[in-house]
Amino acid sequence: METELVQYIRLVRRWLWLIVLAAFLAGGAAYLQASRQLDLYQARATISVGTYFQAPNPTSGEIYTGMQLAQNYVILAKSHSVLQAAIDEGNLPISVGALSASLSASVVNQTTFIQLSATHPDPILVVQMVDEVAKQLILNSPTNLTPEQQAQVDLANSEIARLNVQLEQSRQRLAALDAQIATATDPQEIERLNEQYNTVISQINEASSNIAWFTDTIARLQQRTNALEIVEPARLAGQVARNEFQTTILGALVGAALAFGLVLLIEYLDDTIRTVDQATQTLSLPTLAVIPKFGKSRASYSERLIAYRQPDSPVAEEYRTLRTNLMFSANGGKAVFIVTSPGPGDGKTVTIANLAVTMAVAGWRVLLIDADLRRPRLHDIFGAENRVGLSTLLALDPGDLPASEMSLHRLPPHYAECIQETEIPGLSVIASGYIPLNPAEVLGSANMQQWFRFFRSSPDIDIILIDTPPVLIAADSAVLASNLDIPAVMVIEAGRTRPGGALRARDRLASLEIDIKGLVLNAVSRRDEGYGYGHDYYYYYYYKKQEAGEKSASNGGAATTRRR
Repeated sequence: METELVQYIRLVRRWLWLIVLAAFLAGGAAYLQASRQLDLYQARATISVGTYFQAPNPTSGEIYTGMQLAQNYVILAKSHSVLQAAIDEGNLPISVGALSASLSASVVNQTTFIQLSATHPDPILVVQMVDEVAKQLILNSPTNLTPEQQAQVDLANSEIARLNVQLEQSRQRLAALDAQIATATDPQEIERLNEQYNTVISQINEASSNIAWFTDTIARLQQRTNALEIVEPARLAGQVARNEFQTTILGALVGAALAFGLVLLIEYLDDTIRTVDQATQTLSLPTLAVIPKFGKSRASYSERLIAYRQPDSPVAEEYRTLRTNLMFSANGGKAVFIVTSPGPGDGKTVTIANLAVTMAVAGWRVLLIDADLRRPRLHDIFGAENRVGLSTLLALDPGDLPASEMSLHRLPPHYAECIQETEIPGLSVIASGYIPLNPAEVLGSANMQQWFRFFRSSPDIDIILIDTPPVLIAADSAVLASNLDIPAVMVIEAGRTRPGGALRARDRLASLEIDIKGLVLNAVSRRDEGYGYGHDYYYYYYYKKQEAGEKSASNGGAATTRRR
């Protein structure tokens, strides 16, 4: 989980410019859109589902059913038929789509009340819109009684009226009997009046019971769960406040989210090797060095010799790390390495040139050979002549040299001119020379083996570094490493080399039992690799020191000018 979080953080750091740019553009567009909108007015109306709230003791079943029906009426309120009927009946100058977009319907939480609201620039029209939709919603519900139900209600009302008249008459008769019983003296007469009194009482009780039954019937018919009633007519709620700041922030967040989604898509489609972990897991080879991306893309080859031009830079320190790891793997004796890459443009030539500089600066006598007889570049880096070089030497037979002339400094002039000294003490370069028609055959020739034995036995050479063509472009690297039994170092460029190409290059060398010492991950973005505290401190220290040097030089120049 922590590893994934770190990867996402690195991803955001690498693409932060895109995310910020997308957020800025989206936020700006949202602000312009919000500032150009007309003032909006809102109208509201409230509708009740069912009439249970008028009952003294509503049941829980009625309440629950009303709440479920309210959800359905919310959907029905925005249906095409209801909206079209509202437009037709109210003669509203608006389309169904526009009415649907401006209208909202929702159920008040934990109630059976539906709240209809709409927004529109016209305050009068917005009230008409809500009012007509509420009316059409009621017309589409079984709110009114059916003819049969209405007939039952009318019959019950007439019976209640008749019973009320009968009840009043019975009560008057009861009062008269009370008076007669009070004045009567004859026992038989009193008994007869009491019997009549009891009969009237029974008539009153029966009439009251019938009135109650008819009243309950009317209440049951009128009190239905699936009925709508407007409890608050449509009215203007006021002007809708425009929150341009919130709209801008929301637009910026949406833009940033879309940009981040695009970044994830790009990263998903990007199958190149970017980090040390990816390179190590893919190739199962040790990483000898991680070279950060440096310089400008259009910089000349000589400007990329950073180990010599800027020896205190962090990049030069990485090349020194490569030197240390290679010399440790050499296990004593004269070190010889071939530097190659899966494909062109991975930076193998710049890598071997800077590696040679770090070794020469450390005191070793280094011979750097440009065996890339297809696209040579070492002479451009060191400003050497390419008129003669390796191809010239391979046209000559070193077997003709006497044993006393095994030293580089004792070679005859036509041999010695192929080996050029550089401005770095202890570093000699053999350029490629002219381009032969068959580079692989030339590098695999017997003369190449003899010259290699000569260089290896020369007391003037401590380290031999050979730049070769990419493995997947030509067989030169494999032929040279296999014939001369030289270990290889593979350079891959972060964000450019694909795992498939790197694996094919490794397998091609391994099939010839060539010892691959490890790989160099070149042109790594600091945000991709996520350098630790030490690297960050080194970068900070180096650039602060460089700025101080520039200021010192500037002040010195100014003082010189003043003295003049």
